Amino acid sequence: MNFKPVFRRQQRHGTRLLVLERALSIAGFALMVVAAIAMTGQHEGAKGATNAPNKAGSPTPRYLLFWRTPEQAPDLIKLIGEQGDGRTRLLGFGVPCATFAQEKQVPDNIHRAFSVARLNNLALMLHFDFHLAWSNRPELWNWFDPKQLGYSPDNRRNVEWFGWDGPPARARYLNHGEAQRMPPPMCFTSKAIRAEWTRLIRDVIAPSLKKELTALEHEGKGRLFAGILVGSEPTFDNYAHTDPDVAKLVAADRAPTGQVGYRALLDRGYSKDHPPTDIRQALGEIIQETVAFWCKDFVQAGISSQKLYPHIPAGIPLEATSAPVESAFNAWSRPGWSTYPVGYLGKNFHALYDALKKHGNPVWGGVESNVGMPGTLVDWETYLGWHYNHGAALVAINLGATGVELPVRLEKSAFGPEALAAYRKFLRGENLQEKPIISPEVRQMEMRHKMELLQAGFRRWQREGRDPAPIGRFVEERLPALLQANKLDEAVALLDEALKRVNEKPH
Repeated sequence: MNFKPVFRRQQRHGTRLLVLERALSIAGFALMVVAAIAMTGQHEGAKGATNAPNKAGSPTPRYLLFWRTPEQAPDLIKLIGEQGDGRTRLLGFGVPCATFAQEKQVPDNIHRAFSVARLNNLALMLHFDFHLAWSNRPELWNWFDPKQLGYSPDNRRNVEWFGWDGPPARARYLNHGEAQRMPPPMCFTSKAIRAEWTRLIRDVIAPSLKKELTALEHEGKGRLFAGILVGSEPTFDNYAHTDPDVAKLVAADRAPTGQVGYRALLDRGYSKDHPPTDIRQALGEIIQETVAFWCKDFVQAGISSQKLYPHIPAGIPLEATSAPVESAFNAWSRPGWSTYPVGYLGKNFHALYDALKKHGNPVWGGVESNVGMPGTLVDWETYLGWHYNHGAALVAINLGATGVELPVRLEKSAFGPEALAAYRKFLRGENLQEKPIISPEVRQMEMRHKMELLQAGFRRWQREGRDPAPIGRFVEERLPALLQANKLDEAVALLDEALKRVNEKPH
């Protein structure tokens, strides 16, 4: 997922929290609590929904997946301790593939993944990227450097432009935890690019995939195939709406800072004299049509549409992606989104549910998911419930990102005690409870009140000649970690215990 604006904003909040923690003292920790709560929050709005059968019917298998290499996949069984019943709930793994970059390895990669799935009775999802990793194909994107491989001025039609008259992009800038410079953003409407997509799906992926699926069905293990994640969050970037680290790379390259997508718009009949009424809507429609193109190619190659999921980045501001929730819907697949609980998905998935209802409540997938983003409000059980209780056939937990901080954070969250308990509950077929999310303002008032009572108790102890320092240290040593982990229920319980101690009569 492109974590550009969301991650950086929340990362700054996390830094402030650490500073406040270091300043913690008996006299001042109330201020830290108020500041920290203002930056976090807890559950709001829920109704305690349960893990009822999805609306497409209970026979639909549901998958809990982790994006791992085949070599890492067997460890999931030992770590989680449950695999599901093999029919309605299945534990599994997902394997990403940079299709352009790994074209020669695709058949072997598919075979190895299926072999591990078959041997360990683990479900399997495959992910094929068609537009991010294409640095090995300069003959498609190098329009600007005659000294380098692949140069052709005609390649400007295969990359995106910053305006009706250009310039074509020379690089793409992404932040998946750490800002990176990549080959130019691909033009989704290029005829040459689309011919390559069709070739890769028809001639490289489909033959090996269908062979493995036939063997899996012959063994009576067809349900182990969870499906295919199609694409890697296709977007039209806007470098006027980005984070500081990406902005530094853009500035260092003296690259344009505006919206890309004009080459695709030109290919679709728009122009400087006949621009779209709403450029973001027009770009969103191109993304939707592009995803449909990929999925249709898979279906025409013999893959069921019920096993295909797009990869649309939900929760990120539209001005940064031009990829609306609606772009996940097409006639050739089920809808699928990245579902990190950030942005407009931070407190609920209403934006997804509303779109699903509009399209008849199809089965869908949370194809890239994790609660571990900085500043998230929701607990793991509620988060899984937001998916499975509302018609999702799968949740695929992401553990990878660029940089150092974010990958560690995602891994720690995904395999922490709270997450493991939620996974086991789902795989055992137990109901997933959706806890209400209390607004930060309400939680702030509650904790401020408890802090005021506690401080009043400290002052009373001092007047009585008693030493409140041990109780202060009891809170000081535990409270920052709970706030950092967004465990606000436990933080409240800690304050309640401190109040109980401070209100005890002297012996």
